[in-house]
Amino acid sequence: MLSIPAWPVAAESLSSPFHLSASGELPDWSRLDPYQRTISRADFVHEWTSNYYGGQSPANASPLITILDDRVRIVKQFKRPAEIYELFFAPSSGPPPPGRIWRGVQDLPPAASLDKPLDGLRIAIDPGHIGGEWARMEQRWFLIPERPVPGDPKSDAVITRPPPNPATAPRSERVPVKEGEIVLRVAELLEQKLTKQGARVALVRRLFEPVTRKRPQDFLEEARLAGGFPVGTDPETNRALASAAERMFYLSDEIRARATKINRLFKPDFAICLHVNAEPWGDPENPDFVAANHFHMLINGTYSDAEIAFDDQRFELLHRLVERMHPEEEALSATVAGVVATVTGLPAYLYPGSNARRTPVSEYVWSRNLLATRVYECPVVFLEPYVMNNQVTHDRVQAGEYHGNREILGNSYVNLYEEYADSVATGVVTYFRNHRRQ
Repeated sequence: MLSIPAWPVAAESLSSPFHLSASGELPDWSRLDPYQRTISRADFVHEWTSNYYGGQSPANASPLITILDDRVRIVKQFKRPAEIYELFFAPSSGPPPPGRIWRGVQDLPPAASLDKPLDGLRIAIDPGHIGGEWARMEQRWFLIPERPVPGDPKSDAVITRPPPNPATAPRSERVPVKEGEIVLRVAELLEQKLTKQGARVALVRRLFEPVTRKRPQDFLEEARLAGGFPVGTDPETNRALASAAERMFYLSDEIRARATKINRLFKPDFAICLHVNAEPWGDPENPDFVAANHFHMLINGTYSDAEIAFDDQRFELLHRLVERMHPEEEALSATVAGVVATVTGLPAYLYPGSNARRTPVSEYVWSRNLLATRVYECPVVFLEPYVMNNQVTHDRVQAGEYHGNREILGNSYVNLYEEYADSVATGVVTYFRNHRRQ
């Protein structure tokens, strides 16, 4: 039986002077104690200004994180600014102290065989979203129905009932494109490829079912309070309340449940988060294709002032910084991005707004503060290739898995599932073959 260690108290149980994000956990600042005098001021400032801070105030003048000559002063409670944690700098950065759940490429022993560069590596694969009956709720469900053909009696109705797996379903009718199902099949293929290279691989989910045991109805009261809905508001008639509870379920609690598996059970050296992108498709009942088809990857960073104001996010930022996750995930992501971009031929996505910024290592890799990249306590490789409502992507999903190449819209393609999995596996192998001690 797995023994789960004690963990911080859930935010919902606190009446609180604490300022926490949705389902956020109360920070245990003592977890930073082992990192006292392990990072130099120069390295701390570099990480803070080049990656983590994305707010509007001067980076060295935040009222919540103040960098002094010999230490950084951190406000522990936003509502009680006198509550301070101090992290002291080292004259020069040394190796991180023992206790991290992950090992960087330079921490690994040499591979036992040149043929298996991932020998002994622990890798978690997180197939994004859920799929199945949950896909519509997640808004990761897209269907372009077959257009009626005048005079064809078979065209009077469109079959929209999804098969169990769009990767292997019969192709007599169009099937919905469900992100959670696409990436689960890619995860299964990727698991096989990484295992053959010597890695120990764990999938966060293997079914079209949530990892969390909670369901949307468990969040109705929290959603009612957060949204200011009157007591007695009925989610059956108030769609806004029902939607708020659903978002708490699949955008917050589900990801935090995955973090629990990764941080306490799997304890990987890094995690791979698999996604497929999407562009706005207009009316969900009558969607249409978009011309865009692109690719990007994400690493954790670019925190806004509002995000830093949350006590839990401020702690999680500092924990990632002192564990030196950013250099590892940036370098690994850049290598994987280069391979995926070459294999897929997709152009780089350009983020609008200020919630993300492009890294200097790759036009495909962006720094952004997502829940998964923040609460998974290891470097994260977060992929967003293809646009699911682009016609090429859509038709490749409809084609399913097949051997060799097939002509789709006038061009020759291998099957999308194999292309995605193979390019990621090749990128990971390339990185460790190039950087791991021989």
